[in-house]
Order: sequence, then structure tokens, then C-alpha cells
Amino acid sequence: MFNVGGEFYAINDRCSHGNASMSEGYLEDDATVECPLHAASFCLKTGKALCLPATDPLTTYPVHVEGGDIFIDLPEAQP
Repeated sequence: MFNVGGEFYAINDRCSHGNASMSEGYLEDDATVECPLHAASFCLKTGKALCLPATDPLTTYPVHVEGGDIFIDLPEAQP
């Protein structure tokens, strides 16, 4: 989860290009995150890959705030 100017974003922690942890990446002020392994950038709002070497998007998850609590809406687990 990322907090950019009070807006919260949740993404899959694995880069779509390599097996890097996106939570260890570099957060930019414009709601983009850069992979720490290959420097691919992604939009936190949409998950879209913004530059090579990544071409596939990251999975994003809806986030909502209720009072002081932050919730991530995850998909139901498949049996």
C-alpha cells in the first residue's frame, strides 16, 4: 500500500517484469512507483506499465477509508 498526498493505493507487491518487491521500489510524487530491480515505472492508480522493460500492468486493488481505518478490497480466493 502506498500513501501519495493522502490518497491510498494498493498493488500486487511483485513487479510484472521480474520478481522484485514493489514495496521496496521508489515512490514518486505523481503516484508512480519504480521497480527497484530494473527501474520499470508503473502508475499506482491504474497499474499501467509506463516504461520498458515492463510491458504488463500491475494488479491494483480498490482502497477505501472508513473513519481512521484503511481497507483493501481483495478478490475472493478461488477454491
